[in-house]
Amino acid sequence: METNPLVTEEEEQIDLAPTEEIIKKLPDNSRGYLIPTLDKVQNVYRFLPDPAMELLMEFFNVSRAEIYGVISFYPQLRITEPGKYIIKLCYGTACFVKGAPIINEKIHDKYHIKPGETDKSKLFTLQTASCLGNCGAAPMAIIGEDTYGTIDPEKTFDILSEYKMDDEETPVTEEVG
Repeated sequence: METNPLVTEEEEQIDLAPTEEIIKKLPDNSRGYLIPTLDKVQNVYRFLPDPAMELLMEFFNVSRAEIYGVISFYPQLRITEPGKYIIKLCYGTACFVKGAPIINEKIHDKYHIKPGETDKSKLFTLQTASCLGNCGAAPMAIIGEDTYGTIDPEKTFDILSEYKMDDEETPVTEEVG
């Protein structure tokens, strides 16, 4: 069996059954279904793992370059696993003027991540958005499913520490079988 040096051991363990189910539900392998299928696969895994991409390349009869060309065009599609919480920091004009770059710097200083990166603990992934549609609440961000407006840049870590505490309080349970 030939191994792909870019595929990690973790990725090799991915259950492809959900991807196979998504493919089975498609009426045909028309390329018009590629983008919605990529979105559905990403919803399952939170990113597009290489083994799932291999199945899609075969099904849609597209090359690696073609499929990655599509992925690189759409910023919401990811080929690397994001952190548990995605921080979408608004960089629209109002948010920018009212402190978004300062918030970005503070996150970088503490977690050593820039937009598009995930911290070492895989808790946070930082992204910027052109506009989150609520200029009256500038600067604003969406963290996971939660929306924060009129963020005081000096209180950035107060907000993020809530997620860090939630992550630490999540109990680890073992199944006894």
